[in-house]
Amino acid sequence: MLTKEVAVDSIENTIVPAVSYGSDEGLIGGILYDRKNYKGQINPYKNRLRGKALVSTQGFIEVEAQYEQTQTWNGSIRSIIDLYFHRFTADNYFGIGNATPFSDEGWKNGYYDFQSLGWELSYDGYYPIYQRGNRQLDLQFGAGIEFENPQAKNDSTSFVIYPPNGQKGGWTNYLSAGLIFENRDRPFDSRHGNRTEIRFSYAPSLISDYGLVTAQGQFRQYFQPFSFLTIANMLNIRYVGGDVPYWKMSTLGDDNTLRGYPLNRFQGNASVAYTLELRSWLLTFPQFYNLRLGGHLFTDMGRVFTDEDNFSDTFRNYHQTFGIGGTLSVLQSDFILRGELGFSEDTSRIYIGLGYLF
Repeated sequence: MLTKEVAVDSIENTIVPAVSYGSDEGLIGGILYDRKNYKGQINPYKNRLRGKALVSTQGFIEVEAQYEQTQTWNGSIRSIIDLYFHRFTADNYFGIGNATPFSDEGWKNGYYDFQSLGWELSYDGYYPIYQRGNRQLDLQFGAGIEFENPQAKNDSTSFVIYPPNGQKGGWTNYLSAGLIFENRDRPFDSRHGNRTEIRFSYAPSLISDYGLVTAQGQFRQYFQPFSFLTIANMLNIRYVGGDVPYWKMSTLGDDNTLRGYPLNRFQGNASVAYTLELRSWLLTFPQFYNLRLGGHLFTDMGRVFTDEDNFSDTFRNYHQTFGIGGTLSVLQSDFILRGELGFSEDTSRIYIGLGYLF
């Protein structure tokens, strides 16, 4: 643990350069930014601004900015505004289903590739309806607007030969509502407790190019069998129905699920994804900017479902990946820089982010 905590009524800014490489996007560089305002003795902070900007030698662009206000207009509502933009020069489409094929030759030759450009602006509000000690139940409500514009690279790619719904792009405008319960001991580096989130969203065809409904649940658990080791579990369940474009499908294979598989490796109407992480802080240097170095091992499991699957498929044909990660915390206990390497039967991938995955 750090021996020095962040001072009350302070503002902490952290800027971290990021560099990685992927065979699909080339050399990637950029910055990660995190700003926390601790003024007013509001737990865990008054507001927070974090973002990232990444570009690559092959034209990849990913920019995100998220602003959080813990007491909106000095009231009880916590608000999060998120703006996200991407330009993927090597987005992937492998088809719909849990057993879509993969070949090294097709992967290297760009058979699964297409280009996509899109952005999303969303608002989420959280109103506490029950609080006692560290137990809290929040009502979630929100809205968002999303645009996606895909472009096929040539006529001999899977995106053209097996065109998905939404091939021409379009808009989805949605409303969301849900409930969140948690009793974690801390929000950024949880050691004990649980967090459960149930959320529903609706994109009406009256104001969207695609009318669809989504239901999802996320269940987290943290505990410490030993003082130096944290075991973190997360289960995600998602279903989407209606006129569903490919980018709103239940998808596995990104920086949150089945880490190590290519981007968007599996897509279906429903998905189940489980993650297990073993985390530990290995070295602490209080005299050097409160520096901490940690590591973690992880495994991800999951599968997707389509209308062609039946009940007996619920407990079989799950995909699994393994990986190793490192963490760095400097200046303050709330800031965590994470880097990971995930391995799958198809390939391996590198991930960089702020904070633990969950």
